[in-house]
Amino acid sequence: MIDYKNMLNDEQYNICIDQSDLLVKACPGSGKTRTIIYKLAHNVELNPYSVRKLVAITYTNRAAEEINERIEALGIDTERIWAGTIHQFCLEWILRRFKVYKSSLSRGFTIADERKKQRYLEEIIQLSGQRFYWEDIKTGYTRELKLIETDKTKRTIIKKYHQVLVENTELDFELILALSHSILQDSPLAAQYIKDAIEMICIDEYQDTQDLQYAIIEDISNADSKKHIQINFFGDPNQAIYGTLGGIAKTLDEINDEFNFNDFKERSLIGCYRSTQRIVDFYSPFMVEPYDIVARGKVKNEKGIICYQKDILFSDIYDEIAKIIILNIKQGVKEKDICVLAPSWWLLYPFSSELQSRLPDIKFDAPDITPIKRDPMNLFYNISRLLLTEPNVKKFGYRRKIEADIISKINGEVNFNAITLTELDFLNLVNNSKKINDKGSLFIINSIKCLFETMKLNIEEHENLKIQYEDFIEKMNYRLGEPRFCLVDNIDTFRKMFKEKEGVLISTCHSVKGEEYETVIAFGLLFGKLPNIKIAKNKRDEEAKKLLYVIASRAKKNIYFFSEKGRTYCENWDTYDCYPTKQLFYNKNVIYDN
Repeated sequence: MIDYKNMLNDEQYNICIDQSDLLVKACPGSGKTRTIIYKLAHNVELNPYSVRKLVAITYTNRAAEEINERIEALGIDTERIWAGTIHQFCLEWILRRFKVYKSSLSRGFTIADERKKQRYLEEIIQLSGQRFYWEDIKTGYTRELKLIETDKTKRTIIKKYHQVLVENTELDFELILALSHSILQDSPLAAQYIKDAIEMICIDEYQDTQDLQYAIIEDISNADSKKHIQINFFGDPNQAIYGTLGGIAKTLDEINDEFNFNDFKERSLIGCYRSTQRIVDFYSPFMVEPYDIVARGKVKNEKGIICYQKDILFSDIYDEIAKIIILNIKQGVKEKDICVLAPSWWLLYPFSSELQSRLPDIKFDAPDITPIKRDPMNLFYNISRLLLTEPNVKKFGYRRKIEADIISKINGEVNFNAITLTELDFLNLVNNSKKINDKGSLFIINSIKCLFETMKLNIEEHENLKIQYEDFIEKMNYRLGEPRFCLVDNIDTFRKMFKEKEGVLISTCHSVKGEEYETVIAFGLLFGKLPNIKIAKNKRDEEAKKLLYVIASRAKKNIYFFSEKGRTYCENWDTYDCYPTKQLFYNKNVIYDN
């Protein structure tokens, strides 16, 4: 048994052992993820003979993998724990189990990712003679299953886009949510089945949850069943940086009004164990829901560095940031404790290569394009993961869960128990199917072929498997053939994507949420980039404050901010000069170390 009282502080411990329905508001560095992990572990130990699942819904695949790995590191059996994104949850718990309720799913389906969505919409826009950016078309749905988009011309484009998806038996991420909600609304027994199978759901980053996603959780929790399902929301309204994607930080009253059988109570985690008090005081003025945050960690009283430059040219930014990285490393900061951020990938791709050419002896966790698209919802991505990684004792349980998921999906796609092997037997089969080849693509193709031949399964004879396989190979070949990505088709390139990352992180402001670094360097802090010019005018101030709050709160001790000169932004097809993000000047008391 884990000594939870000793492993957690009082705030974390009280939330961990609480069996109530909770809305937990957690400040940066308060140990939110730690609390979720220990709460899941506690429920496993509290009900050791229960078969009901404990579900953690995360915003990213990376966060889900972290939860699985950290729980396993505690020595807890992860058999009852399921972690994944809301789209993975809908696919595994609703669409694949209850596809008989929707005739549109009867032929099987694959997932149309953002790249396909962009291609389809741009082709339709071009043929229609319109002048829209594809990102400006809202393809999402309300909880009433009505299109969010109100513009008639854009709705016509969406109708044609959906026709393309139907012809190709594809679902995009919005349709995954809409069809899941529809099934649960029309089929009460499906919702009841899921409710009976789940003991608790923890929703991480609730502030980024769309209304339709709330509705799906409500469908399950409100189902007519004698069993109760515990619901816990975790997050921070001040970090709600996905408002443009429909994220809503609902209040306690709103949540209680929508859940029929749950009585939510609000709890807080307000102690910051990450940053100095100076950094906490720096980012506090960016809060949209102000409250006092107290630094309680080991570095709370250290001065650190808070530096801001707005007179540097963008062409000089590479050399300046390279100097900062070298200085920090000389002062004892580890490479992995430094991150460099920008508001968009378009700023990072040229920056990444420029920085690495200046610092060839320093390791970087850079935004490299990998030959296989990260897609845990695709069966063949998961098989490739097993093929490209070696067994690891520390991750044995998590690896077995992947194997069990693969076996279940294959049996589900071919509609009979094609595989009766144990997870361990299947892993041996995968290992024996590896066809060593210097070319990564041939290694993957030949190994998958050998694996299915050994199982006496012909992919071509099963439409659903065939569609997934062709989609997987098409994405791989596209990435390998795209000149911008500069990918080399060798086995090392393929294996690199599953290796543990190390070195200075280069990432977007959005992607770094939930992480922490001793030194945070951010550039591109310019109007038009942050806030993004596509944000509605009445939302720009709030959006900028939230992003600055997220960026600054990643830092333990040191912050270096840049609003470099010479960049431009486009609005309504015209080009304008960028200027510094004005929200940086809201904190009148800050004294920069320039």
